[in-house]
Amino acid sequence: MSLLKIPFIIASAFGVQWSLTIPLPLSSEVVPTTAFESFIRWILELHALDFIKISTWVASSAEVASILVAHLGIDVSQIIPESVYETGAVQLLRTLQPVPITPAFLAGSLMVIIGGVVRLYCSLALGKHWNSLLSVRKEHKLVTSGLYSVVRHPSYTAFLIKYVGLIAMYGSTGSWMRESGVLQVPFVKVVAAIYFLLFTTLAGLAIL
Repeated sequence: MSLLKIPFIIASAFGVQWSLTIPLPLSSEVVPTTAFESFIRWILELHALDFIKISTWVASSAEVASILVAHLGIDVSQIIPESVYETGAVQLLRTLQPVPITPAFLAGSLMVIIGGVVRLYCSLALGKHWNSLLSVRKEHKLVTSGLYSVVRHPSYTAFLIKYVGLIAMYGSTGSWMRESGVLQVPFVKVVAAIYFLLFTTLAGLAIL
């Protein structure tokens, strides 16, 4: 059953990747901004989006690895050099147990995938005007076709859908993050806290 999770895990990671791959416009391209917009730009310049994307791929890769080791009977000690095998990271991965697909995981994964696809569509529809700031750029053009004829801000709507999906995937009862024991590692707790703090901040900005 857990093997069936792998396509959903990988597709969800791509959903996050697509939705957060957003260029930051040059200051010279943007009409003078407010203090609030300058604050958002400052957050993004701290590579918050890169941190989220990297963390997502690390967590996804770890879960996929734990599934493959458990279901394919892989003896990692035979394929990994002893010096690497004895490291704390590898020993931690060996202790992690895969968990079956739950309704919350399935629903959350689909929400993340849909959110990522919609955000990718928005980036293609907006073209050069697609960027990480809600700002008016020089030669700005209002797009009213496609999804933009139905929803005023489809990209923000998709981001909120993806945000709820990630909480369902990783934070719900029965999720791999909660059941595998990985959150018992202090460093992972800190990374997870920063991850969801950044995502919550971005989700809050999408609502404003």
